[in-house]
Amino acid sequence: MDKNVRKAYSRRQANYQKELSRAQNNSKQISTLRLLSFLLALASLGYGYYGPYQIIMYLALPFFAAFVFLIIHHGRVKQHIDFLEKLVLINKMALQRLEGKWTSFSETGEKYMDPNHPYSLDLNIFGQGSLFQYINTTSSFQGEKALVNYLKNPGEFEEIKSRQEAVLDLASRLDFRQHFQAAGMDPFFKRQDPEETAAWAEKGHFWSSHPGINAVLFLPFITFGLFALAAAGLFPFWPALVMLGLQGVTALLGEKESRHVFENTDRTVLRIARYVDLMQRIEQENFKGSFLRVQKRKLFPGKKPASHHIHNLVKIADRNNLRFSSPLIFYPLNIAVLWDLRTLKKLEEWRRNWGLSIREWFDTVGEIEALSALAGLCHDHPHWVFPDIKKAPPKFQAKNLGHPLIPWEERVGNDLSLPRPGTIFLITGSNMSGKSTLLRTVGINLVLAYAGAPVCASEMNCSLMQIYSKMQIHDNLEERVSTFYAELKRMKMIIDAAQKKEPLIFLLDEIFRGTNSRDRIKATRTVIRQLFQLNTVGLITSHDLELGSLEKEYPCFIKNYHFTDQIYDGRIHFDYKLKSGISQTANAVTLMKMLGIEVEE
Repeated sequence: MDKNVRKAYSRRQANYQKELSRAQNNSKQISTLRLLSFLLALASLGYGYYGPYQIIMYLALPFFAAFVFLIIHHGRVKQHIDFLEKLVLINKMALQRLEGKWTSFSETGEKYMDPNHPYSLDLNIFGQGSLFQYINTTSSFQGEKALVNYLKNPGEFEEIKSRQEAVLDLASRLDFRQHFQAAGMDPFFKRQDPEETAAWAEKGHFWSSHPGINAVLFLPFITFGLFALAAAGLFPFWPALVMLGLQGVTALLGEKESRHVFENTDRTVLRIARYVDLMQRIEQENFKGSFLRVQKRKLFPGKKPASHHIHNLVKIADRNNLRFSSPLIFYPLNIAVLWDLRTLKKLEEWRRNWGLSIREWFDTVGEIEALSALAGLCHDHPHWVFPDIKKAPPKFQAKNLGHPLIPWEERVGNDLSLPRPGTIFLITGSNMSGKSTLLRTVGINLVLAYAGAPVCASEMNCSLMQIYSKMQIHDNLEERVSTFYAELKRMKMIIDAAQKKEPLIFLLDEIFRGTNSRDRIKATRTVIRQLFQLNTVGLITSHDLELGSLEKEYPCFIKNYHFTDQIYDGRIHFDYKLKSGISQTANAVTLMKMLGIEVEE
């Protein structure tokens, strides 16, 4: 763990806590002043009622004005307090992440676990104690969706390079990332799928596009002109009254149409408006990375930014709400100027101009959130590296490669080299010696690499490959599928993918455990030979030492490696270091004895 990173988070948490305490004290003082100003205003009114009435003007009105001002100011202070509380929490969680206490975080991503996915279930990408739980700092539905997509679907080559540049840029922008996260820390963002909102904005049919609408909206000018002529004695009043009656009927019909259109608009506009703060923070940030600048430009569909257009949409919704807030003003105004129809036209003009951009604005917020989550890894682990990824035949090479979810003080790094297609590591070793962890270490670092994040290594280069794994296989009573048959289906999926001749890396842990040793060895040999002949590299773990003979059949391609253990002081000790050759140790009997199980000698 980098002590400077820890100190930075501790310092920020302490500073925000101090600022929070000051704001809370300020809030208490404002509350007292509010109450005092209100009581003084009432007292002044009472005194002015029984005494000099001038007191009302000189004392009561200023005290009431102060009371209103303090209410408004207090609302802003409360918003600031809420923001500071979130920043304190963000830094507290950052420290928990560094200290290995992140498994208590509520967002585990369990709903994204998919046993049919090529690797995510085996590599603990989602669920309790997963990579997602460790790195996720997204606040919005779109941000979480983007991060999940990064982890489940390796990006294209150019896309990965762009993300790496963006992550490196965001890693240095701690203020922006934390303030951006705090701005979105509201349950609304996480539970609200913006799809419905985007669909509303993209609606294709526009009532105001009817050719007669402009002629209808010109009626008030004719009516006012007729009243002006009648007032000047140049024309009788009855034509003006007829026109006013016609406007009344039009306003009544327009109100019906407007109520139908605006039925879900207020709620939708409120949803869109909640994103303004997040969008403004992106709009105001001066990014260096080209990918981030591209994302930012999406929030500038014209000369004005997205936040400006959303403010205009809010104003249109406020026009409609006049009917509820001030009906005595609204209804005469609606008859006089056809307020409803004009508001409806403004709304539909907004949707025509900017509705198709809404989805892109939401996606931009989500992309920045997901990249910020990956940037947290880069900031918190400055000794991790960005891998060198190439468009090339399958290969994987790394130095001091460690598992990113294992605490740094317990983590053991290993060097690996699978330099060309056909290279396969056959890994043997005793129970709990680190075989499965090595497979997960390779896999999870590749997932990070293809997402555009740094990896837990001092050096790593690889080609862009599909990742396939087989570690956790369960039977399915509902589908009447045994463990062995489920494993066969998994192996068939991996071989089918490899036969497409696209670069692929496989990670196979103790395959065919559900059958006898003779069939298991034969089946495993068959799978290894098929995968060797295809465009793949991979790692296979096994307790079957007989498979070690494959190294002689395929020299320079299939290589034997193992993990060892030592028993002393009545305990088993592992060094978790990968070594050449076949394992010569076993510890099953020793483990049984350690647990108090009697073993026949």
